[in-house]
Amino acid sequence: MATGGDLLEGGHEPYYDFPWSLCENEGKNMEAVRYCEECFVYMCDSCVRGHNKFPLNTRHQLLDQSQFVKVAKSKVVSFPTKRCLKHPGELINIYCGNHDVVCCSSCKVLEHSICANTKHLIDAAKGVQKSKEYQSIKQETRALLNDAVRVLADRKADISRIENERQDVKKVIADFRKKVNKYFDDLEEKALDALHDKADIIVRSCKQDTKDLTVMKSTAGEMLKGLESFKGDNECDLFVQVKTDKKFLSTAMQEVLNISKKVQKDAINIRIDPKIEPYLRSLEEFGTFTDNHMNARQLSPVATDTHERLSRASTPFSQTSPVKYKTQLYGKFDVKEKSDSKVCDIPGICQLPDGTFLLADWGNKKLKRLDRSYKLLDSLRLPNEPRSICNVGSDEVAVSLYYAKKVQYITINKKLRLTRSFSTGGYCRGMVYVDDKLYVCCGDVDESTSYCIEVYNNAGQLHHSISGLSSVPLYITVTDDGQHLLVTSRNCDNITMMDLTGNVVNTFSKRDLKNPRGICTDGKGQAFICGKDSNTVVQLEPEQQKIEVILGEKDSIKNPYVIWYDRKLSRILVCCFESNQVFVFSLK
Repeated sequence: MATGGDLLEGGHEPYYDFPWSLCENEGKNMEAVRYCEECFVYMCDSCVRGHNKFPLNTRHQLLDQSQFVKVAKSKVVSFPTKRCLKHPGELINIYCGNHDVVCCSSCKVLEHSICANTKHLIDAAKGVQKSKEYQSIKQETRALLNDAVRVLADRKADISRIENERQDVKKVIADFRKKVNKYFDDLEEKALDALHDKADIIVRSCKQDTKDLTVMKSTAGEMLKGLESFKGDNECDLFVQVKTDKKFLSTAMQEVLNISKKVQKDAINIRIDPKIEPYLRSLEEFGTFTDNHMNARQLSPVATDTHERLSRASTPFSQTSPVKYKTQLYGKFDVKEKSDSKVCDIPGICQLPDGTFLLADWGNKKLKRLDRSYKLLDSLRLPNEPRSICNVGSDEVAVSLYYAKKVQYITINKKLRLTRSFSTGGYCRGMVYVDDKLYVCCGDVDESTSYCIEVYNNAGQLHHSISGLSSVPLYITVTDDGQHLLVTSRNCDNITMMDLTGNVVNTFSKRDLKNPRGICTDGKGQAFICGKDSNTVVQLEPEQQKIEVILGEKDSIKNPYVIWYDRKLSRILVCCFESNQVFVFSLK
């Protein structure tokens, strides 16, 4: 299709409106008769025949000269260069909006033929660099990278911890071996074999997780580097990269989450059978390994003080023989201050590492500190009504401020001092601190969808939420093995046991327990619960599912609201609804 005749003045070669680009590169002046929308090139008759020889090219759309104007006018700022992994001979040139994937022409025919929302990649990729999805992918990649780094460090620490626990258990085994002399040789060998097998399984799991996290970290780093280094050269490449990274992120983030749930969950301990000596000759096993963190005194009856550095005390229920406590009144102590304008109403108690106590006074909006003799030391005015208190460190506590929908942190030194705070998703009540996370009971009584237990990290960021509860959770504590939560709820006479992810594993009830409120444990597998409407305090043994009344109206208990067990002195502190007194009972 020459302009002004086939030849220009002077006898030069013909000038064509649409020269064949590849032939032109070879020094040939050929007229283009077709344009391939998939290859993005003009072609002469000879090249068209060569193009169509390839089976994969037969599905390409070829435009004739009458349609060239549309192509010429279109301002193509980028074009596909990536090859399809399923069909290596094809370029990735199609975007399917129905499935949110990029693909080639063959994929479109074979897998997306009925999809109504498909576009050419050039059209779909326009403006991708300014899109929210591009920015979101960068942010999510950074988040993945940070999570992978954090969990990787935690998992490496687990390897070191497991090795330390391996050595501690070896010492326990060796000490007990000396006591039983010659009968212990065979049992020691079996126990050590079991120990090493268990440790190796855990370490192999840790190492595999470490390897996977390292790969994910490297991949995420490369992804982020590629995304941040994009200079706008080719939006199609960026679009393909975004979609590829998005698919990787979906899998990788779930894998990081799954691995993070295993952090600090594996442990090696051994519980010596207390009947081993009289029955030594008949035993076939040295002891039983558990997955729970335990201190040294639970590891062995001959443990020494050097083992106290082991993890927090915990006694699995199955290892504890239930004993009903007997109570004796130690004393009644008045906690009202001269500056208090209202009767005291104590819905929260906790004990500090130095043995003193903190009380949350709802009626007077105060936090009050008692010495070990239960005498008032000092107090701190709070911005709102407090509901619950729990330790979150050696010198810091968290207080839930119900109406403010906030958790307030307070440092505990010579003086009580307000520090940081964070907002919760609703009215906040009971709290418990487990594995560096704060579990907070939340919910509006008039909105059932708000009933939940929100879980926050130390920075006050929501880690996850346990939702779908049938009633508003009021008080919460962790069982002594560190694996389950015990929860009391509004307008419900049941005590709910759930795992740390919120799966309900059991419920407990008794006609002597009505409208249960405050709850605590004794470190030996037993729990104590206040029955506000039954005027009782009960002892719960979860493994045997036994509930026994240990305090009642005969003990001057009326509308008990909150309870605390002093593990050092084996005493319980009970506060009743709208009362200035704290009841202290010795347990035997």
